[in-house]
Amino acid sequence: MAEETKTEAKNKISWYDKYYKILLFIPIVILIIALAYLAFFFSQHHDLILKDVSLSGGTTITLEGKAIENLEALEAALKQKFSDINFRKLTDLNSGKLIAVIIESPASPEELKKGIEDYLGFKLTGENSSIEFTGPTLSSSFYLELLKILFLAFILMGLVVFLIFGESKRTKAIAISLSLMAVKLTFPTRTFLGALTILLGISALIYSFVKSKGKKQYIYSVLSSLIFIVSLIFPVYYLLFPIVLILLVMYFIESVPSIAVIFAAFSDVIFALAIIDFFGIKLSSAGIAAFLMLIGYSVDTDILLTTRALRKKEGSLNERIYGAFKTGILMTITALVAVLPVFFLVTGLPESFRQIFLILALGLFADIANTWLTNAGIIKWYCIRKKIE
Repeated sequence: MAEETKTEAKNKISWYDKYYKILLFIPIVILIIALAYLAFFFSQHHDLILKDVSLSGGTTITLEGKAIENLEALEAALKQKFSDINFRKLTDLNSGKLIAVIIESPASPEELKKGIEDYLGFKLTGENSSIEFTGPTLSSSFYLELLKILFLAFILMGLVVFLIFGESKRTKAIAISLSLMAVKLTFPTRTFLGALTILLGISALIYSFVKSKGKKQYIYSVLSSLIFIVSLIFPVYYLLFPIVLILLVMYFIESVPSIAVIFAAFSDVIFALAIIDFFGIKLSSAGIAAFLMLIGYSVDTDILLTTRALRKKEGSLNERIYGAFKTGILMTITALVAVLPVFFLVTGLPESFRQIFLILALGLFADIANTWLTNAGIIKWYCIRKKIE
């Protein structure tokens, strides 16, 4: 019985050895399709997401008690009067009874309140409603800050991964200096951040010159230093593009495992974003925060795979990858089991919570393919090329 099990495992491994290079392209094709759809979506909406009131500005009115007795008719009447209006129901977690309705619209508080009162036939008071208004300027500023934080998360995630799996201390020093400069350009008003960038960045660049050997390495260090100095003198945001480009090229040339981990996290976010846009879901600030959480979830399994394949010496390469797969897929399934039932079964959750659970679930499904098809395939190819058995 034990011999039959070993034979079956060997056949599975042989099948994977034969097709892993083909399998790794499946998530890449899906990523290309998702990027193409996002480009189309941007051309139609001039943004990568549909924003709710918390990100675009507008009025939120919560109705309770007598005001929600004839909800369907109220909804139909308001949708005829206001072109862009959204209704969300709040129900009791135990009984499922409707306890409140949240109405969101870009209209002013006076206009929306009057429209509701005209239909209901009575005034909205503090006892049967609450009104909140978010100005478009404040919402736009908040949205921009969230995008900056998301960008910062990717920059620092890539740096940490490269510091773990990169081979050259010289290029690690360059990566530290350029990553710090990218952070400074993203948040130029943070005085402490600027001082830290100058101190650590210059120290890292000096270290890179000390460790450089040969003409090519010196050119690499000189180019990075020039961009660093120009960014200090002219701290303009468009310098982020060459900095990020150099970092990606450096990661790709110096550490293929690092770029594979970054690819998986990036693909998870893009897939989840494309699905959200396809179904026309309006994202709130909590939805943007969910993408930050997704990056953390994504990197876990990729670092587990890469560490097992490159650092451990027990067993063959396929056995190490398969061992990482068993642990990693258990982690992902556990997370999905925790998220999906809450999303589908609990009806009284706030919409922001539901968005978080949905984005995490979509990203975790994508991570299964991105980690165990593409990333595992890249790591296997890399280990064979480097003769890491």
